[in-house]
Amino acid sequence: MRAAALIFNPKSGRQFASRVVPQLLEILGGGGFDVEPRPTSCPGDATRLARIAADEGKEVVFALGGDGTLRETAAGLVGTHSALGPLPGGTANVLTIALDVPRKPILAARALVGGSIRSMDVGLAGDEPFLMMVSGGLDAVVMSQQSSELKRRFGAAAIAFSGMGHWWRYEFPEIELRLDGKVERVTFFSASNIRQYAGPFRLAPEADYADGMLDVVLFRGRGRWSVPSFAMSLTLGRHIRRPDLEIRKVSELEVLGPLPKGLQIDGDVIPVELPIQLGIAKGALKVLTPKPEQVPL
Repeated sequence: MRAAALIFNPKSGRQFASRVVPQLLEILGGGGFDVEPRPTSCPGDATRLARIAADEGKEVVFALGGDGTLRETAAGLVGTHSALGPLPGGTANVLTIALDVPRKPILAARALVGGSIRSMDVGLAGDEPFLMMVSGGLDAVVMSQQSSELKRRFGAAAIAFSGMGHWWRYEFPEIELRLDGKVERVTFFSASNIRQYAGPFRLAPEADYADGMLDVVLFRGRGRWSVPSFAMSLTLGRHIRRPDLEIRKVSELEVLGPLPKGLQIDGDVIPVELPIQLGIAKGALKVLTPKPEQVPL
């Protein structure tokens, strides 16, 4: 049997964990994993539990939750020999989409038991690790004011509804970045380690989480109607043709600000001290992913 742990939040909405965890333990056990359940007790506890599991020599640390939970768990595994086993249990589940993990936790567990371990780059915002992206602009403002209760009850619809109100009041301040030795001024940016953003949308279509680079999306659109226009072009996959958008591959960049609400990091908004350096740690995380033939169509 392969030693493993399962990190989850026992207080997740509508008894989600209490219903799903026993089934996950059965599936993972039947797939050759000796899994110890490790419930979290407070925000940030997933990092502590993951670090303990890595110190104990667990081959895989499964994490059931949203993108924030997966990032917290990964933070305790970076640089260790233990692999992250991502199980979707949140609103958007962007990371599991990027890793070709099925979108339902039961199907994900069945796919992962026959999967393989690969290396994944980890982004760094100062000392804060991220797996997906760091961004600044309107999205950070929206997420910083998001009600966790409404998000849990209504999912992406709650975020969209909240976003409309913030969009109408937003003044589109310029954010200064330094990359390639030059200061750039934008109204929104994303330093992406994966292609996906806000679900299945491919904001950075050439991003590769194993190439040692960040794909930096620079949006210079101004005016209230530039946002719905950009959102529509992103939905259709045509945003890269826009004259007010540019994408560059870099290994590091510096955020000079201003950032009224901080940085959006893997779905969570975190206040930061500016300027802040963004970089990449190549292959710093091991992750368990399905083999292509195991992903349900």
